[in-house]
Amino acid sequence: MAECDWAILCDYAFLDVNRKMCLIGTFDRVYAGAVPGGLHQAAIAMKLLGNPNETSNFRLEILRPNQSGQLITAQGSAQLGESGTADVQFNIAGLPLPDYGVYSINVYVDNGAPRSVSFEVARPPTPATQK
Repeated sequence: MAECDWAILCDYAFLDVNRKMCLIGTFDRVYAGAVPGGLHQAAIAMKLLGNPNETSNFRLEILRPNQSGQLITAQGSAQLGESGTADVQFNIAGLPLPDYGVYSINVYVDNGAPRSVSFEVARPPTPATQK
């Protein structure tokens, strides 16, 4: 049975011509002047580990702050290679951000325990006053 080794939130993720995972703009905080707001483009990159040539099903869920509900859910499958790994990127267009606070991203693989990462939506920092 496969599992999620790691998951990272970024602006854009892709595999290059050599099948190497490339991440642009990794982040764990989004500054928003007001909510509700949103992210025009985001991606979740992850590495799955399991048995060689295994097909694994995964499910992503993003939870709103304070467990106030599920924001999105998505699912897919990946064919693990001869090494028993698969690099997966999942692009999200128009991710709504209805609240300030810490959002949880849970990745479930083959109904196993989730790998969780989080990001925060916060008010922009106040610039220091110059004298």
